[in-house]
Amino acid sequence: MKAIYFNSHGGIDVLKYGDVDEPKINRGEALIEVKYSSINRIDLLIRKGYPGINIPLPHIPGIDLYGRVIDVDNNDEINPGDYVVANTVFGCGHCEFCLSGKENMCNLWKMIGFHINGSHAELVKVPSKTLIKVKGNGEKLGVTPLSLSISWSALVTVGKIKKDDFVLIYGGSGGVGTFAIQVSKLFGAKSIVTTRNEEKEKILKLIGANYVINGNEENITERVMEITDKKGVDIVIDYIINPTMQVSLDVAKTNGKIIVFGFLGGNVFPINWQKFYLKNLRIYGIHNASKLELKNAIKYVENNEIEPYISRKLSLEEVIDGHKIMENNEIIGKLLVKI
Repeated sequence: MKAIYFNSHGGIDVLKYGDVDEPKINRGEALIEVKYSSINRIDLLIRKGYPGINIPLPHIPGIDLYGRVIDVDNNDEINPGDYVVANTVFGCGHCEFCLSGKENMCNLWKMIGFHINGSHAELVKVPSKTLIKVKGNGEKLGVTPLSLSISWSALVTVGKIKKDDFVLIYGGSGGVGTFAIQVSKLFGAKSIVTTRNEEKEKILKLIGANYVINGNEENITERVMEITDKKGVDIVIDYIINPTMQVSLDVAKTNGKIIVFGFLGGNVFPINWQKFYLKNLRIYGIHNASKLELKNAIKYVENNEIEPYISRKLSLEEVIDGHKIMENNEIIGKLLVKI
């Protein structure tokens, strides 16, 4: 079968397109004919070598998955011929977190396209317990699992978002950002989104952002406090950390929440702990989401209440070009991969 793969970590030049062996499923696994996938920023980190986590080589990347079931073992809800998405993360299956439906918190968590081969291939095998039967537009569903589920986990599960909340979203033109704007709108909250690009600013407003701050032209802290009548925001979505965390502390309102799920600007940053405790702030760390969270969120895509913003459509072979597009920040929303 055809796939994108790499034999060693490094730059874009390590990516190859060619023939690899077809996967064979074992007990508790499913074989999926991949129809659509996408490219996420974590794909770039995995290609370069993720700090502290060993990745088996050679490796096929690709985290998002929409496709048709060819064969499946040990899942009474899924049959061959069904169209499915897969939750991006799975756990051991028997710890307290897995048994309570929070497999993303399992200490032995694994991720499709990270710890095991992913969806940038014609066929992929995944644990059958990750699958969710879906209906609707395959393109939209193919770019949804990772970015939407993280947005949902951050805002709904952890953030407890409610009507009239103010939500600050850094770098809102990315996959998580564009979904977070729509989740905020769905719950009647007001999104404040940052960007450094005038063209992206226009599109973010079309997607549904209530306020867009161009960081090249405006002081983010001053503008946020002006928008919120000096009260600050209820929820901050921060996956940059350095230098955004200081701004997050400044603009979060008393008793506000800062939710972290990445570190694009660097994973170490000193913070003003006095400001943190005097404002009664809460900082949460999340990674991935549970299957239940994705199942709840994806219904809104199936019903066309959340619309993924797809800026480019690529073939499997063009995934290599997609890495270049993402590294150059030439993206708004999602890069679709049609297989």
